[in-house]
Amino acid sequence: MTSTHHRKPLPPAQGRRRLVAAAAALPLAAAAPWAAAQSSPIWPRRPVRVVVPFPAGGGADVAARALAAQLQASIRQTVVVDNKAGADGIIAVQETLRSPPDGHTLFMATASSLSYVPNIKKAPGFDPLKDFTPLSHFVTFTFFLMVHESIPGRSLAEVLAWIKANPGRVSYGGANSTSILAAEQLAASAGLQMVRVPYRGEAPMTPDLIGGRVQLAWATPAVTAALMKDGKTRPLAVLMPTRSPSMPDVPTIAEAGQPLVDISPWGGFVVHSATPRDVSEVIGRELRAAISQPELVALVARSGLLARASGDAEFGVFLRDQVASFGKAIKQAGLAQED
Repeated sequence: MTSTHHRKPLPPAQGRRRLVAAAAALPLAAAAPWAAAQSSPIWPRRPVRVVVPFPAGGGADVAARALAAQLQASIRQTVVVDNKAGADGIIAVQETLRSPPDGHTLFMATASSLSYVPNIKKAPGFDPLKDFTPLSHFVTFTFFLMVHESIPGRSLAEVLAWIKANPGRVSYGGANSTSILAAEQLAASAGLQMVRVPYRGEAPMTPDLIGGRVQLAWATPAVTAALMKDGKTRPLAVLMPTRSPSMPDVPTIAEAGQPLVDISPWGGFVVHSATPRDVSEVIGRELRAAISQPELVALVARSGLLARASGDAEFGVFLRDQVASFGKAIKQAGLAQED
């Protein structure tokens, strides 16, 4: 893809640091025109905490910090991001549920924590539909299906045909629940036999995919640039309902001929279900206003995420649909429940 800019691209780590800094430095004045109209006497009464189920520095963390800056400007109260990574979001879920249900602890829920875990765990310890009150959709995460140069074929159909004709010869990297489930769903729908190689994250998986020790993986934009740098890997499809603005030439997985791979990697905001209704309504209104700010949408897009707000009822329907969709995908992929 040709660019009209000629500046040397930033190394991935340096680029992420600049995005984090930009998120923290979003101008408070940007929210000023609507801040006064949105203020409420019932919330907030003290600093607000946003629990994020990812470590600092990644795309989701950048998005959360950008949101925190916008929200802080509107509610005129301190908003802090609290990173509680690990266990596919279970640690963050537990942290949220044991906090006072007064609206001062918001959870940035994701598909892993509230769609995947309740279906894959025999005893997850929480109910995603009963223990939380939905507030608003926040982001759609981007996952590109990357293939190593050693696998012949330019299109997804050609690559899948080769993998099917060579059962057991291709290994795929599983760096998170979405990448594992999407790969297994793809294998089930296309009749493939692939070997899963588990990783604790995308960072340790990246050199193995570049080196060809694994030949296929779903990867987020945070590592896609590094994967494509030396031409060792190439993108085949994107796991989104529409094409990604960052690589518009890459087809969606449905456009590439695999409509049965239909899980949606999402992020949104919820609070403890015991939070008073009038409080959650105010929080939802403030969140939707902050998420809709052009400055936030643009900054989040630079991390490869698409930001959009939704009403609490709409997000509630979406959440129920995603819990059901992930359950169906897990069964379709033949994944066994875990203890």
